[in-house]
Amino acid sequence: MELSPRTLRKWILAGTIFNFFVLSSLPSLAETKSSSFERKQEAWSQLNYYNPTEGFHSEGSYGLHLGVGALALSGVGSSSDAVMTPEFKSEIEQPKPRIFIGKGTPWPIDFGASFSILEGKTALQAGAHMQWTVFQSFQMPSIAFRASHSELRSYHEVKDLATDSIELGVSYGIIRYVIVSVGASEQWEKGNTQARDEFLALIEKELPSWKTRRTVYSWGLNISPFTPFVQIGLEQSYWENRTQVSIAKLSFLL
Repeated sequence: MELSPRTLRKWILAGTIFNFFVLSSLPSLAETKSSSFERKQEAWSQLNYYNPTEGFHSEGSYGLHLGVGALALSGVGSSSDAVMTPEFKSEIEQPKPRIFIGKGTPWPIDFGASFSILEGKTALQAGAHMQWTVFQSFQMPSIAFRASHSELRSYHEVKDLATDSIELGVSYGIIRYVIVSVGASEQWEKGNTQARDEFLALIEKELPSWKTRRTVYSWGLNISPFTPFVQIGLEQSYWENRTQVSIAKLSFLL
């Protein structure tokens, strides 16, 4: 079949227009892909956040604290979530159950850990801390340093995510059986992804990884209706100009 010069010009023009629209859409597609990963990365960081929700006073060597609670991600319903899949969005909107354990010592040093229940047979989130209460006195604020480490493993595209934190906090009993706490911490985060879900088709060298350093502010409230055997703990964290994580816990002294 012979093509006339007029027909040939039409095909060339049509091809040029098609290529123009395809190439002009690539930056927006790349931006959407980047936004999707950044929002997921933010959600993974929230899931891996660690806090014992106990204030900064020294527990002492009296008994073992065992608690059950949940972690809820904040900001999930924001407009930026349009870049995420409905399945992932629905999953992270659900509060994640956590189990807490804490133990004091005869010295002003306390230890604790928590474990999160996540979807999937191999998914794991766990963290632990050590706290040194540098000052504590009757009717005076308690001041403490807390160091913690938490990890999230085998959770969707996350292969491993590790977060280290150093925190300075103050607790004070405002009325009987009610303690208010505030803290500021510096966190270092390192994460690697795996070829699952959205990254299923990627080879190892293409899988994204990241390192992040952030400053986190938190406040908490502890209520002991049946002191010292039962305690209710509430805590919220704040970074990147908004509330990120809320934790609620009910603990018992064994």
